[in-house]
Parts: sequence; structure tokens; C-alpha cells
Amino acid sequence: MVACSKGSEGTTTTTAPAATTTTAAAADDGILEIGAVLPGGGAAADMGVSMRAALTMAADEVNKAGGVNGRPISVVMRDEGDSAATALAAVQELVQGRADVIIGPTSSLNLLATLSATVTKNVLTCSPTSSALSLDNYPSNGLLLRTVPSDSLQAQAIARTVDQTGRQSAVVAYLDDAYGRPLADEVSAALGQQNTAVEGTFPFDPGTTPDTTAIDSIAALAPDVVVVVADAVSGPGIVAAIGAALPNRLPTFVVNDAMRRPDASIAPYSKAVAAQIVGVSPLAYPDDAAFSQRLKAVDPAAGGLYAVNAYDCLTLVAIASDLIRSDNARQIAAAVQQVSTGGSSCANFADCMRVADEGRNLDYDGPNGVLALDAIGRTTIAKFEQFRIDPDTGRDVRRNVITVGYT
Repeated sequence: MVACSKGSEGTTTTTAPAATTTTAAAADDGILEIGAVLPGGGAAADMGVSMRAALTMAADEVNKAGGVNGRPISVVMRDEGDSAATALAAVQELVQGRADVIIGPTSSLNLLATLSATVTKNVLTCSPTSSALSLDNYPSNGLLLRTVPSDSLQAQAIARTVDQTGRQSAVVAYLDDAYGRPLADEVSAALGQQNTAVEGTFPFDPGTTPDTTAIDSIAALAPDVVVVVADAVSGPGIVAAIGAALPNRLPTFVVNDAMRRPDASIAPYSKAVAAQIVGVSPLAYPDDAAFSQRLKAVDPAAGGLYAVNAYDCLTLVAIASDLIRSDNARQIAAAVQQVSTGGSSCANFADCMRVADEGRNLDYDGPNGVLALDAIGRTTIAKFEQFRIDPDTGRDVRRNVITVGYT
């Protein structure tokens, strides 16, 4: 067993080893039971710290405002571990414990590996972090919500960034795997929709040494813009190799979110190449100073990574459950779309309940001010950061924030 902490009255967060047995989900008893599967260590430890603090804060706010259906809520937290197997064990324990809603796991791969365990037991899953395109059409029977934008929206943000360069054509280089291929296809489609010509698409195998034939083919085109869709290991090598092949005519490199923080073992970009990089990433940190201050009050170690998204998950389901007077997962999921669109904007549970008490429709937009979910649980509008790489430090720096959405 590891640490257990007590929040405000009725809000308990715990972490413990996960069991593997599953039983049927709890009946509709009017008591909203929430579980969370979050990183407890490893490379994603900072994310786990921030998200745990955000869930604790959100639950405390709900309970101070009277709870859900007149009762306090609790959040039972479990460690996601370092594999799909450990994440599944944690999810199964929460399902056995009669959770109505599970927030997490954080990895798209882990979420895909655990969804059948929740869907078959009529438990609602809300993901603050899993953006994989494969989740867009997952057969979840309406039991999956995501407060992070799908990579299909990131493709639009990348295309918008290319358009802002003023160039009319681009080359797309991508990691040839289950992540890179579909995202590159989405990017190419988004570029076409804004009348940006795609001069060529070039797949690369995983690894730090890119294929020289593909690099030569890209260099022969002498493109003004190269979109690179890759991970933190392969992506920097692709960018550096293209830069080396075009030293006197460097293109603008537009990169995806995974390349925001290159792997620590990767050599830094040259200053000339770094100056040509602009990237796109979902807004992962709070855009509201007051929210950040409240988060730090819960846990001074919380840096804020995906904290708003986790806060949104809990607050959304709490609002929906309270308004429909039920903890039935399917009914909550159906109500979430209604409470996130088309009404008076509100940013937290208490404010949204005041709107409802006044007889008005409410529109939960969260601390970052933009949130709407569609009938299949996807965010339909989202903020994305445009970042650059500081040539002197090699660190990413926010340049701008743009908002994109489905039309």
C-alpha cells in the first residue's frame, strides 16, 4: 500500500495495488462513484501528480456545492502502471468496486486495451489525455468521453499552421507506424481542404537514422514547408537530416505535439534548424492563472500537465449526473453533450448549478474557456498551442494559441 490522503469531507483519494476480478457495474443507486487510473511514476509521473490534484480539487468543489444528487462524491485512484496489463488490472478493480465512471487511463494504447472491460459492464470512461484517431470510431456504445481533442483536430491545427506560413504547398514526412500513418493521412486531407498542395508524402521507419533515399527525394523537391509527423525519437532525426540536405534553403518545419520535447538522448537541433521549427500541441497546461493557483494549493508539486482536462472530466460528469438525478452511466454520457453546448457559459460545478437553478440551459466550458462534446463523446472545438524551439536553449516556447473545430 502507498499513501492515502483525505480531502474535504466526503472526498477520499487512495492508491493501492489493483485486483483482476470483474463483476457487473453498480445499479443506479443515485450515488456517483468515480474511479481514476493515472500514472504513479515513471516518465509520466508529473502528469499523474497534476491530474490527481485536479481531481481532488474538482471533487472538493462539487462537495462544497452540495454534492451530486445531494450526496458527496469520492474519487478512488489507482496506479496505471507501466503497461496495458497493469492498467487493465486497475480498471478491473474499479469496475469490481462498482465505479460508475472511470477517468483514464492516460495512454491511448492503455485506454484501447481497457475499454472493453468498461463498455461490457456499462461503466462510463472519460479520457483527459488519449487523442488517438483509432478512438474516434471505437464501438463504445456511447460510453467514452474525451476532454482532450482527437488527433483529427490536431491535423486541422497543423494545416492551419502551414497556411499561416503563406506557402501554397508542403511535403509530409511521417513515421510509418500505427500512429504516424493515420495522422499523416488526416494532415494531408486537412491541407487539401484549405487548398494547400501536398507535393509528396514520405514514410520513415522508426529509429534515429532516417532513410537517406527518402531524404534525398524530399531535398530534390526543395520544399518551402515540410510537415513532420513523428515521435520524440524519430522526428528530430528526420528534421535534422532534411536540414542537412538543404543547408542553403532550409524549409519551415511544422511538427506535431510528440516532437515538442525530444528524447533526452537525441542531439539538439542546430541553431539554424531550430529557428525554422514551429509545432502544434493540444493546450495541455492551464490557461487560467486562478486555476493554477488553486491547483498548487492542493499539491505544490503539481505543474498543471493535463490538469484542466482531468478537472473537466470529473466536473462534466458531476454536472450531468446531478441534472438528470441519476448515476446511470449511459444517461450521464447522453447528458454530457447537452451540458457542454448551447447554453450560458460556466467554468465550474457551482457556477453551472447556479445557471441551472435559474432555469437556464448551461454550457460548461471549463477553466480554459473552450469545451464542447459531440454525440460520440469527442471534443468538437479545442485550443492548440503553436510552439517554437529556442535556438539557444533547445527548449520549446509557446508562440501562440489557436482554436480549431469541426465544421
